[in-house]
Amino acid sequence: MKSIVITEKPSQARNVMKAVGNRYGEVLAAQGHLLRLQSPEEANPDWKAWSSALLRPQSGRYELVTDRTSGKGERLDKIKRALSSADQVIIATDCDREGQAIGENLLHFYGYNGRVLRAMFTAEDEKTLRVAFASAKPNANYRSLYDAAVARAQADQVFNLSLTRTATTRLVPSGVRAVIGIGRVRTPTLGIVCRRELELSNFKPQDYFELTADVQGEHGLFQLHHRPSDSERYFQKATAEAIATAATGWHGPASVTQENRRQAPGKPVDLPSLQKQAAKWGWTAKKTLDVAQALYEIHKLTTYPRAAVRYLPENMVEGASAVFAALVGGGYVKDLDWQAPTIRTGKRGVFSDAGLAGESHHAIIPNPAVIDQFAKIIAGLNADERKLFDFIAKTFLAALGPDYEYHQTQIAISVPVNGQTIVFKTVGRSTIHSGWRAVYGEFIEDRSSSDSEAELPRVADGESVGISTVSIDAKKTKAPARYTEGSLIEAMQNAWRLVEDEGQRARLKEAKGIGTPATRDTIIEGLKKQSFLTVSKGKLFASDTAMQLYHLLQGRCPSLLDPATTATMEARLDDIVRGSAGADEIIQEICRSAKTAIDVLDGQGAKLDIQRKPSPAMVKAAKSKAEREGKRFSRADLASYDTLRAYLGPMKERAGEPSAPSPAQLKLGMTIAERLGQPLPDEAKSSARALSSWIDANNFASESQMKWISKFVEEGKIKKPKGYPNKVSPKVAKGLLDKMFKRTKKK
Repeated sequence: MKSIVITEKPSQARNVMKAVGNRYGEVLAAQGHLLRLQSPEEANPDWKAWSSALLRPQSGRYELVTDRTSGKGERLDKIKRALSSADQVIIATDCDREGQAIGENLLHFYGYNGRVLRAMFTAEDEKTLRVAFASAKPNANYRSLYDAAVARAQADQVFNLSLTRTATTRLVPSGVRAVIGIGRVRTPTLGIVCRRELELSNFKPQDYFELTADVQGEHGLFQLHHRPSDSERYFQKATAEAIATAATGWHGPASVTQENRRQAPGKPVDLPSLQKQAAKWGWTAKKTLDVAQALYEIHKLTTYPRAAVRYLPENMVEGASAVFAALVGGGYVKDLDWQAPTIRTGKRGVFSDAGLAGESHHAIIPNPAVIDQFAKIIAGLNADERKLFDFIAKTFLAALGPDYEYHQTQIAISVPVNGQTIVFKTVGRSTIHSGWRAVYGEFIEDRSSSDSEAELPRVADGESVGISTVSIDAKKTKAPARYTEGSLIEAMQNAWRLVEDEGQRARLKEAKGIGTPATRDTIIEGLKKQSFLTVSKGKLFASDTAMQLYHLLQGRCPSLLDPATTATMEARLDDIVRGSAGADEIIQEICRSAKTAIDVLDGQGAKLDIQRKPSPAMVKAAKSKAEREGKRFSRADLASYDTLRAYLGPMKERAGEPSAPSPAQLKLGMTIAERLGQPLPDEAKSSARALSSWIDANNFASESQMKWISKFVEEGKIKKPKGYPNKVSPKVAKGLLDKMFKRTKKK
């Protein structure tokens, strides 16, 4: 029986080969998605011109077509040939829905009907891969995972492209070349940042007041504080003054409570929590994922990095305990006296099958399969990899470490003032056992006043005390923090917090937010590339165009900005994985949502105030002229089309005066004309635009180039290029021949 293995990428294929060799058949590497969905115009030629149409094919789904760019063609051909004679295929791609689609799409596209198995793994070391292949299951077991991937791809193709074209054709002013990218995830993500931008622009600091009482006890004077919660702050100084006046001179009993308390640690990390921490180091979300991917894929030191949850499966207790022992026993953290891991199960703990329901990946931890190689691998990490691994390892150790134990003391007095009770108090704690904080303390930033270990006054419970004076402390409210890439990803993951409706909040709390761990960094990069978001000192800022778009959509189609709408769609995609919904059902739901938005934007309304940007050629021309004339342009001038156009003067072609061709352009035209044995038209000699059109229509591969191309076509070594046999462009011909002669040289 002939068997083959399909992996997601060459590096994964190398890891598989190292682990199992050709025991399960020839190992073939994809290169990410080797197949793509048709473009709208490929599905329907009428969609070539942009409009406000709903771009859903009549069949309901876009077809798959080959993507032969970036060297993918050779991989496609190799996989196609192997499938034609294979009796069995093992899909060994990443274990998420995208990985499932990368492998399974190829089988459907090439009509493969043989036996298909699925090897699932969350680490790429040899031991894990050998176990995964030995326990490979029928691929049919993962049909719902594939269906969810198909639904996501099809729905996003319709939703994102339809709304992008609608927004561009309806919101961009005439004469301005710009694309307004609208996305099911991208636009609500932009909305999150724009809302924060509004909060910051509207924020005005307010004074508020807290009180400190000097209290006399049997052993001397001490201070207690009255600090109301945020919702009960005193914004009127007169209110605080009235309380201070009424409380001064009070006498009564002090209340002293003492108790020993315990605090359990947090859970191991997922990708969003990694990205949030790394943002504090100035890393982008993309950099964090790249480094995490290197720890997993190159060094095999950690488990799969694109995790969306922080639980571990209950059957992983033994493996996790071995990692714990290796790190503690190996001295990864100095002077740690822990003897054994603390195993916490259930949703409030670390090991929980219920917490992993519907998930493809568990939390990110050091790889249990390479514990005997930890020291050697860690020694080979670069600075960034070591820094990220240190956070992963210490968070994991903390999660399995003992509770933090402390003794807490509270001293309080209750003072009646104008019919209400005003409580002055101080709280202190002293550590009994540092527990998990011994390894995680460096990452704790939000230390409240109750964490103070300062010495408290000697006061007995019930002791008679008196207030001698009360001082008023003036404070100012603080503006909300700007998003970093890490905190924005956290907001995307916890979209339920942005929803006001309590019922909807409860439902969405179980969802995974908007986007996926694998795509959130790409969403943010896309918004930056579109100039909707800018970054300064690690903080995200919404551009003027972004704020315009936000206000326009908020007024006309707020659902496009609503994280809850997208989070609900994500939850419905998860329903496919759980088997409670079908792919076509969810595609239809998301398409209906797109059509509703299109109908709203398609009506009459304001357009975006977007200024036309100068082309690079215009900027270059303006700089050259300015240098000759001794003129200096500001950065704002160089970004203004109107300023540069006025300086350069009207374009001759548009003013009715054809601009003359350059000497180089004219030389090329004469060469082509000579090769064709015909004169160069007079119009082409006097107009750069006319000559450019003539060159495009007549510039084809040379006779010698076509001789070689014809030879390779006849020998079956290449397919007929576009324009074959008489109108192949020089660029296409050169690319083909360079490739063929390079291949011949290698042989």
